[in-house]
Amino acid sequence: MVKYKTNHAKGFARQRWLKKIIMDYKFLISIYAAVISTVVFAWRLYEFYYDRIGKLNVSVKSIFRTNVYGNGKLGNTESFLIVSVVNIGKNKRFIEQPRFQSNANFEGRKHLNLVRTDVIKKYPICLEPGEKFEYDLPYNDIKEDLKKAGVTKIKARVYDTHGKVYISKWFRL
Repeated sequence: MVKYKTNHAKGFARQRWLKKIIMDYKFLISIYAAVISTVVFAWRLYEFYYDRIGKLNVSVKSIFRTNVYGNGKLGNTESFLIVSVVNIGKNKRFIEQPRFQSNANFEGRKHLNLVRTDVIKKYPICLEPGEKFEYDLPYNDIKEDLKKAGVTKIKARVYDTHGKVYISKWFRL
């Protein structure tokens, strides 16, 4: 009988050991699930914040425009400086009139406000998500005046109504 008690005690010891392994296994899975859920929560929080930040893509380029009349005749070709603003965020943004920054002083200043007097636009302008706005200026006159002053490059600066500034890359005149 003593022999039986020892075998029986060994059986209980095996059962306790097996329960301990199973409990540790469940405990490890619950820790793993808690870590994963915390990482997912942090990622969702980051996405929530990042999606609400305004994002505008600002670029400057020069293009040529030729007038085409109804009778098929072509008019003069003019060059224009185009500032393109695209809302790549998920919320609408209101933007102010584009301004410019030069690499050298122009009449004692680096920041310029080049305005067309023949076209009247009301600012601020609302840009919906994915919408594009183009601001054009006659390029030949601006280019000559800026080059005389020693300016070789300019950047476009666009402000939204929250005061955040979006800047393009340098554009060579």
